[in-house]
Amino acid sequence: MKRLLIVVAVTFFLNPLAAQDVQDVPVGEFWIGLQFAVPVGTFADEIDRNLGYGGNLGGVWNPSKVNNFFQMGLDLGINYMGKDKTEISGLPLKTTATLITTHLMTRLRVQTDSHIKPYVDLLGGGKFFSTTTKYNNDLFDTLFDIEDESVFADQTKGVWSYGAGLGFSFRKQAFGADLRVLYLASGPMEYISPKNLRQDDFGDFYYEHQEISRTHMVFPQLSISFDL
Repeated sequence: MKRLLIVVAVTFFLNPLAAQDVQDVPVGEFWIGLQFAVPVGTFADEIDRNLGYGGNLGGVWNPSKVNNFFQMGLDLGINYMGKDKTEISGLPLKTTATLITTHLMTRLRVQTDSHIKPYVDLLGGGKFFSTTTKYNNDLFDTLFDIEDESVFADQTKGVWSYGAGLGFSFRKQAFGADLRVLYLASGPMEYISPKNLRQDDFGDFYYEHQEISRTHMVFPQLSISFDL
């Protein structure tokens, strides 16, 4: 995290702010692509699976008509964090964990004529972990379209999240491919382990144990981007 802050400071103070033709400065940028979620620190020790995968999309608006050094926008992501299967009282059950991230962001982009354009992102928002237990339908149920979609337990926990990212945009005219890595830290949050599903005396299901951890995570991303 400290290294990213140093990169932000160096980028801000040493960025050449090269002048561009007004017609060459885009209104903004939109991107969509793949995202991976990697827990780090104590969270990596407590979570059942240390890699999630999913997608990321977002966009930034460029308030300047002279250059695109400073941009503001929104970043959204969703990751599948694993599935656990079990059987309780003769019921085959599956519990899935999903992570949703939503952040406001500021982008500081190095001004260069090169096709490789580096940038630094500063983000603030939230992480939301959703754990859902459903009936575990088999292949027969799926083929004959008789799947049971009953939800036996469902819980979502959220926490404030903040961090920074370093990215490189490989652009040609208004189209490009981006490689970006985010580090998003957050405070303590109750994480529900899929393995701790229980059933009470009335037949209702619940999550018995909740791990409490700081949910620091790294998000490698690969996306395609378009000027607006």
